[in-house]
Amino acid sequence: MKTKKLFTANLRPGMIVAESVYTYNGRLIIQENTELTPDIISKLKHYAIKTVYILVNDSPEKTENTNNNDNYNQKPTYFERIEQSEDFKKFHSQFDSCLTGFKKTLNDMIIKSGDGLVDEMISEIESILERSRNPLHLLEMMQCMRGYDDLTYAHSINVALICNVIGTWMNLSHDDIETLMIAGMLHDIGKLRIPPEIIQKPSKLTDNEYAIIKKHPEYEILSTKNLNSKIKLAALQHHERYDGKGYPNGLKGNEIDLFSGIVAIADVYDAMTADRVYRKGICPFPVLEHMELQKELYEPGALYKFIERTVEAYINTEVKLSNGDVGRVVLLNKNFLSRPIVISDTKTYDLSKDFHLHIDTLL
Repeated sequence: MKTKKLFTANLRPGMIVAESVYTYNGRLIIQENTELTPDIISKLKHYAIKTVYILVNDSPEKTENTNNNDNYNQKPTYFERIEQSEDFKKFHSQFDSCLTGFKKTLNDMIIKSGDGLVDEMISEIESILERSRNPLHLLEMMQCMRGYDDLTYAHSINVALICNVIGTWMNLSHDDIETLMIAGMLHDIGKLRIPPEIIQKPSKLTDNEYAIIKKHPEYEILSTKNLNSKIKLAALQHHERYDGKGYPNGLKGNEIDLFSGIVAIADVYDAMTADRVYRKGICPFPVLEHMELQKELYEPGALYKFIERTVEAYINTEVKLSNGDVGRVVLLNKNFLSRPIVISDTKTYDLSKDFHLHIDTLL
């Protein structure tokens, strides 16, 4: 589809926004691919937004009249819109390129000192970041990168990118965000010592196999490397939990380094939303709800910020509920961020109260 720039006064319900719209101070108003409603148009006027880019069909006979809503009613699904965009195609290509080099570099970390290798990995990650406009855009791109059946390499890149998002939202310094990304890249390096037939097993692990998996944080691959101690701690502590029931050492609360806590959040989120050999990836909302219900396990400040800003990105997004009804996310519940208010044509759902329902799919 092509894009067309319209004055806000000429916008009509049913049109699809081609680019995310922000206030003058960078606050997201609506994200790209949002279908306009009367309330959204009023919101744009309230924030004095003068122009908006919208999607239009390529057929010439339908693009002459911008007031004809027929141009905007053939709406692809959420993932189709992203996957068809030039942004995503470039992002996908850059990710594939990064993954090829990352595999070799990560394996080299085992037998080499690490000097220079980390710089190579950071350079690769930054080449991906250059394809994203902001943290929300990065998460949106990543949400479509779900075809990799890989529990070490692609996952490690994803965790590094999510760490960048969380660190940015927490207003960490540039140096801290870089250290955090390296921690994300290397957090699972111990899995390279685990037999691949266990890592890639499509069925449930036996107790013995799970015990072997649980040893991966204890491999001291990074102990002799010239790396920031927070990076080494993240490899050791990313399965520790703030209630003291994690592993390998059962650490609790502030005994766990902040960066390790952030890597743990990124690790769980990516693992649950990604495709795996034994299941398909899960919609972000149930994953965020799962994490919010178990918030005592995670670093509280980082978790709250991550859930708040991620869910905020889906305001005005059309979703399908578990009862089959289709509606739009319109408002966050501050006390239960992962269960927002959804309005369909016939009903308003407050998911913080309707616990028999959940968001099943992003449309």
